Amino acid sequence: MVRLLETERLVLFPYTKENLHLFNTDLSRFEEEFGVVYRGEELDHLLVGFLKKLETEIEEDPEHFLFFTEFLIVLKENSHVIGSIDYKYVPKDGTTEVGYGMNPAYTGRGYMTEALNAFLAFGASLGITRVLADTLPDNERSQNVLKRCGFTRCEAQEKRETLWWERILQRSRP
Repeated sequence: MVRLLETERLVLFPYTKENLHLFNTDLSRFEEEFGVVYRGEELDHLLVGFLKKLETEIEEDPEHFLFFTEFLIVLKENSHVIGSIDYKYVPKDGTTEVGYGMNPAYTGRGYMTEALNAFLAFGASLGITRVLADTLPDNERSQNVLKRCGFTRCEAQEKRETLWWERILQRSRP
């Protein structure tokens, strides 16, 4: 069973081996089968390559796929897929990293903050205790999302081209 996450305005659902294969091979059929319209991040060669690689990774580690698969962010009001969010790897000592992206046409409305808060609660229910994130120094929108979701800067992990953030999670029940 695919585990859906719901907020007031959004539904987040994970790619599984099967639905990701369908997305990668027949987007129109994927949209029809799941009742969505893809308006997410641009499907450039980098994202397409990542999603094909993700298909293989899910097959190789089906037990842990929720820790590294993409969750599509879908608007309830019109079933538009507007972005995605993921943990980048299986937690090590309770720590993992979050990544997210959104179609710029949907920014500035609080959708990513809403999605990230739900995703952090989900992560806590899976036993994640610390979440890292990185942003480019000039990506103020993403930095503001992280701040609104309780992240603080990690000076010790700073690199010249990247700012690092962390959020400590309280363990919750699934």
